[in-house]
Amino acid sequence: MAAGGLAVQAQTNFSSVMPADYLKTNGGYVTIGNIMVKTNSPLNTEEYKQFKWRGELLRKVMMSNATNRIDEYVEGAWALAKDFPDRINGYQCLMAAMEDYEYDGQSAKAQALAKKLMSSAAPEDIKHWTEGFLHRLDSANQPVVIKFTAVDGREVDLAQMRGRVVLVDFWATTCGPCVQELPRIKQDYDKFHAQGFEVIGISCDTDKEQLNRFVEEKELPWPQYFDGQQQTKNKIAQAFGVDGIPHMFLVDKKGLLRFDNVRASDGIHPKGDTTSFEGKITQLLAE
Repeated sequence: MAAGGLAVQAQTNFSSVMPADYLKTNGGYVTIGNIMVKTNSPLNTEEYKQFKWRGELLRKVMMSNATNRIDEYVEGAWALAKDFPDRINGYQCLMAAMEDYEYDGQSAKAQALAKKLMSSAAPEDIKHWTEGFLHRLDSANQPVVIKFTAVDGREVDLAQMRGRVVLVDFWATTCGPCVQELPRIKQDYDKFHAQGFEVIGISCDTDKEQLNRFVEEKELPWPQYFDGQQQTKNKIAQAFGVDGIPHMFLVDKKGLLRFDNVRASDGIHPKGDTTSFEGKITQLLAE
């Protein structure tokens, strides 16, 4: 089924189009999509079944190859938020769509969606994150303010790091793609550090001891911010509207945000970005 057809379903009362095999009953249990609950569970309601099905439709929209998949996803997400106002998922889908627009090179659409979300009935923590997202979009080629005491006691202040190129890495030890980025980051830290390249980690972990063990085991020499909160409540991640991790950006010698949505891995980059990870670093070091 085309993405457009899915989006249409995602905006309607779809009880008549929910496939029969989406719901299965096995004695005292009911399977709703990918979860199994007891027959007498508070989740075994028509409202929850429709909510889950709508979420599945949105997932299929986003996973499709349709050129307008993000637009369709946004349309369905607004409908989900409207029809299920007591559930946060529709607004979370809109947060994801903003990041997808940005990564797809459609910053104007990302900004317009963020502003619409700010004026909506979204919960305050969603709006606070969205405010940070807008701040990050507006920070392109502008000074970046980050200041904290690292878990190892080091004082970190980007304002005091002028003259050096700094990679800011939002990550977590429990995030597989984040951990996969680290060998390349460490390799380039070792290669370029003497030339003025620095890294600061913004950990979105909730377990400080686990973070410290991981940093020691992997011999990561750069400082780590930690406040025990995951992305949407992590103070610095929230200030820059970072939800999906890994998320990295590069700050130049003047303290300006020059490259956002940076990835160390080859083949993973925003639309239109053809400069390698090392290429970005060397470009900024040469300035």
